[in-house]
Amino acid sequence: MAVPTEADWGKYQADLDQRYAHDLFAGRTNQEMRSHFRENVIERTSELRSMPEVPFQYYVLGFRDFVMAGEFDEFEAANAANCFLVLVLEKLEIQPRFILPVMPQLISAVRRVATNQASFDAIESIYGSFPEKLKRIEALYATLGQP
Repeated sequence: MAVPTEADWGKYQADLDQRYAHDLFAGRTNQEMRSHFRENVIERTSELRSMPEVPFQYYVLGFRDFVMAGEFDEFEAANAANCFLVLVLEKLEIQPRFILPVMPQLISAVRRVATNQASFDAIESIYGSFPEKLKRIEALYATLGQP
């Protein structure tokens, strides 16, 4: 996938959250965005939620790559892993057309994160059960038309 164009962002100016996401992400490669994810993964995930469809599809793959690289600042592994799983789950629940086209590229990472909760130091009493999130993701994915 290519970096989204200005046209791919649509009328982002009409929405404050989209405008902020555009200002931070637009024109940047996924590689360039890694440092931004590292600085504040929770905020970057929030910006992914508010993106239009095409930018979301591009940058969620970069988010996957960031999570899989495991180059987190101290104590951020759990936040990164949880944000990734929750984002995928929310998009499947709320905006499936945004995420379904890229689910084939995401699902193996989702499974890897969800089955390795301890390696991300994600305490279940704080982050919930990653395997349970995986069950919900896989069930939704299957229902929505997994290829």
